[in-house]
This record gives sequence, C-alpha cells and structure tokens, in this order.
Amino acid sequence: MEKREIFVDFNNPSNLGHALNLYYGGWEVCCAGHKFGPAVRQHYLLHYVTAGKGRLWINNKCYEINQNTIFLIVPGVVATYQADRENPWEYCWICIDGYEVETILNNCGFSKENILFYDKSGVVQEVLLKFIFSFEKNKHNEYKLLSQLYDFFAQMKKLWKKDNIKSIYVEKAIDFIYKNFGDGISVNDIAAYLKIDRTYLYRLFKKECGISPQKYLLDFRLKTAVNKLESSDKSIAEIAEYCGFSDISAFCHQFKKVYNDTPLNYRRYPQRVAIEKNKPDR
Repeated sequence: MEKREIFVDFNNPSNLGHALNLYYGGWEVCCAGHKFGPAVRQHYLLHYVTAGKGRLWINNKCYEINQNTIFLIVPGVVATYQADRENPWEYCWICIDGYEVETILNNCGFSKENILFYDKSGVVQEVLLKFIFSFEKNKHNEYKLLSQLYDFFAQMKKLWKKDNIKSIYVEKAIDFIYKNFGDGISVNDIAAYLKIDRTYLYRLFKKECGISPQKYLLDFRLKTAVNKLESSDKSIAEIAEYCGFSDISAFCHQFKKVYNDTPLNYRRYPQRVAIEKNKPDR
C-alpha cells in the first residue's frame, strides 16, 4: 500500500493559550509493518485509528489496536507502535499539552491504567477528521481551532460518561475544587460541602480518578501555579496565596517535591522543552 499523509504544524502553540496547547497533528495511511519507536514523547500524543489495525507497546505491555480506537501516549514513557502487515492502519493524530490536559483526558476516561478509548458510534472520529481536514481553512483563527478541539473532547466525554456513569459526588467535588482552590480549602471542607464522610470521599476518588482528593487538590494548585509562573509577573508570594497555599514556604516545599526545583528557578529557567520547528517523527 502506498503511504499517504497530511501533516499539520500548529507553529506557535502559545497563541492558543496555556490551558490547551496544540503542537502538530495529521492523518496518515501507513505502509504494511510501518513502525515507530521505541521513543519517548515530550507531550501528549493521541492517535485515532480510522481503519486497519496495529500494535502498541508501552512498559513491556502489548496492546492490539483496531479500528475506531484511540490510543494515548503520555510524556516520559517509552512507546513503540507498528502497523499490521496484513491490514495496516490509518490514523489521525494530534500532539497536545497544557495545564488542563491531564484533567481533560481523565474526564474522557484516560488514566495510567487505561490508555485506550473506543468510539463505537463514530461521532468522535467525525469531529476529529473535521478538525484535521479544515485546519488550512481555519489556521488563522485560533478560537475556531480550539472550539473544534474542545468539541472533540466534549464528544469523547459524552460517550465515555454514557458508558461509565461517574459518581455525582466526584463531579461536585471537582467543581468545588475548581471554584475554591484559592481559598485554602481542605479535603474536610470538600467532604463537608458534599455532606459525606471524608473516608468515603477518599474511596470514591481513588476508584474513579486513581488518586486521593488531597493529591488532586494539590496537583491542581501546582499546575495553576506553573501557569502563573509562565504567564504572569506576579511575585512568588502572590502566586502562593492565589493558589491557596498557607504560606510561601509551604508552596515552595510542595513545588520542589514535584518539579525538583524552586518556583523562582522554574520561572528563570522553565523546564519546558522548546518546540521543534522542523517536522517531527511520528
């Protein structure tokens, strides 16, 4: 089979906001046995298999990937994938990042344990194809691009929630965190708001999000802090207060535990890897 592809380079993702950044994407018909990897990605990479099949290897585990399946490759893991020799796949793919991406992907059913999404209806495929093939027309309108990309995730979340009804308590807890994280709230405050026991809230979060409510709250505060360090001139103390930390020393301690650096050094020497200007390997 002849290899055919469309490549989309989003050039300057900073124009699209820090919450959800687009780097590149495209559509490709792979040759039989076409293989990429092993390689480590710098950003989140989503492939939607529109036809054919192939295999994905991550952490010594092999996944059989068929049509109408999305597979996720997260930053920092070694991944290899290969088209089937008899029925090679074709797929759409996008590379994304941003401080909201992990939350978005979790809300669509992805986690460390689950890197596959099944689009039985084909609705998600339709939205993604529309996004890829209309890029040239809309490339100068970042709001249109973002609206189409958010629609892609909206359709995924809708389909996933239909098959996996999430606890109303977790939904309300996350909403409470989003609205009040800067007010110094604790897990006790969240449980009191929901009128449930803290232990029960912990079990729900572990089951449905894979982490404790305490870690979810801390992670959200730190991701927000990173965004403020990168995109604002606020002082470290102001950012600590804005993100709901009790004092600057507590903020610096937690920040260093996660990012292996102080907030001040992170601002001076951002740990983000520069985006390659040349066409990347896929």
